[in-house]
Amino acid sequence: MSIIYDALKKIEKSVNKSPNVEKESPAEEVKIKRNYRPALIYILLILIGLFCIGGVLYLLTRPKIKPPSSPTPALTVQTVGAPTSDTALDTIPEEKPAFIPDPTLILNGVYFQGNEGYALINNRILKIEDMIQGATLKEISLEKVTLEFEGRVITLVNSAR
Repeated sequence: MSIIYDALKKIEKSVNKSPNVEKESPAEEVKIKRNYRPALIYILLILIGLFCIGGVLYLLTRPKIKPPSSPTPALTVQTVGAPTSDTALDTIPEEKPAFIPDPTLILNGVYFQGNEGYALINNRILKIEDMIQGATLKEISLEKVTLEFEGRVITLVNSAR
């Protein structure tokens, strides 16, 4: 270790050119401070610019929302039992709902236990008066199953037989 220390001392003396001047302590050395503030300001300005450009492009390319062509009718409230001839409120005529298609029902099988029958529809076990997808089960036989949906009769044929 002392050989290395001695070699370093000789190199230090030759660099300083004055053997009597000792090296300053690290606390006294002048540290070079780098000023990063301008670079951060430039980066911030670039990000703000990109954000503004993105906002403008969004406003230019978004789909336009068109107002409805006809105003929606205002709903009116009528109390129950109040005479309609004395009120100035207009009532909205009741519209019949559009045709509702039959639900998708698949008869998977029929099972009887004693006097009670069970139908396996859409992999659900049902008995008479049970409901599935808004349809009420009315009749179960070995050949077919009858359901009622919105006043219509739906007949499912037992394909397992």
